[in-house]
Amino acid sequence: MNSNRPSIVRNIVVTVVCVGVAASCPAAQFEWQSVPPESQGFSAEKLDEMIKSLAARNTKALLIVRNDRIVCEWYAEGHGPDKQHYTASLAKALVGGMSLLVALNDGLVAADDPVCKYVPQWKDHPVKSTITIRHLATHSSGVEDAEQDDIPHMELPGWKGGFWRKDPDPFTLSRDRAPIIFAPGTKYAYSNPGMAMLSYAVTAGLRETKHTDVRTLLRERITKPIGVKDSEWSIGYGKTYDVDGLKLVPNWGGGSCAARAIARVGRLMLRKGDWQGKQLVDRRWVETVLRYAGTPLPDRPPGNPQPACGLGWYTNFDAVWPKVPCDAFAGAGAGNQVLLVVPSLDLIVVRNGGNLYDSAKGEGFWGGLEKYLFNPIVEAL
Repeated sequence: MNSNRPSIVRNIVVTVVCVGVAASCPAAQFEWQSVPPESQGFSAEKLDEMIKSLAARNTKALLIVRNDRIVCEWYAEGHGPDKQHYTASLAKALVGGMSLLVALNDGLVAADDPVCKYVPQWKDHPVKSTITIRHLATHSSGVEDAEQDDIPHMELPGWKGGFWRKDPDPFTLSRDRAPIIFAPGTKYAYSNPGMAMLSYAVTAGLRETKHTDVRTLLRERITKPIGVKDSEWSIGYGKTYDVDGLKLVPNWGGGSCAARAIARVGRLMLRKGDWQGKQLVDRRWVETVLRYAGTPLPDRPPGNPQPACGLGWYTNFDAVWPKVPCDAFAGAGAGNQVLLVVPSLDLIVVRNGGNLYDSAKGEGFWGGLEKYLFNPIVEAL
């Protein structure tokens, strides 16, 4: 398809029809149908205007699903529905949030468990022993991030550079070298090593189970059941680290997914864990990870309306994006990779590409998403 033209692409989708009871149709056979946007309450003209704007701002893929119908699917030249795109920190939701969800559902961890229950090296530390799973999942643990000014990751000195260079491995460095910069639970401060420790703790909880690493857990419990092909996703920089007898998979970045694969995860969460009549995870745990976790809110300078945290996800519970309904939730990463889900509108949005925002104009990461994606979609309805 020539999708370089900035207009709505309506793909032909084969719909699998099952005869007999719903249970006879494998869940993985679900496919979306593509329909005219007007049939789902959208203005085609406004969507085309939005696509032109996004195409001019580094967008590679845009997928909009409403009421289980694809109303817009657009790809830049060289990209397409089967091609993976890097997720950056969108992996924190797709990998970190989803693996935590399954572990909570199975009773393997609890949100307010002390992390030292799973990381014995932290038991005797006066501060690390007070960090909880909730703190790690909401960037309120106090574990310092592996960032310094604008120095490229691979050039950072000390343990921070080692984290990104994986020297010796990011998990041991996060556990033993990353300092605590404030009392856990008292502030919000984004932390990649904090997310690494979440993966560490969740994996420790999996130790005596059938699936002992996060990659296998997600494949068997989430991606296969919802019909995502192995060719449509990869996670963890393609690596697994053996630490303390655990097989640890990075959850803070290093993912790559096709747009429709990301949207399927969004659909599962929108439907509160149900996939074609099969409850893959209990709805109460889906509701738990998606609601505001009660931890400190991030700073919200002009031009960067950063949302509050659920457990591994972001939430618009306090209308930080005023034009977007308060039940919206999202995952997002560098380059403005984003999955936005609005249950009250039965809406799923996936966008991949480069940065939307222009810092020279005072636009921040979240301000760019709000200005060029979130608000225009809502206004097109």
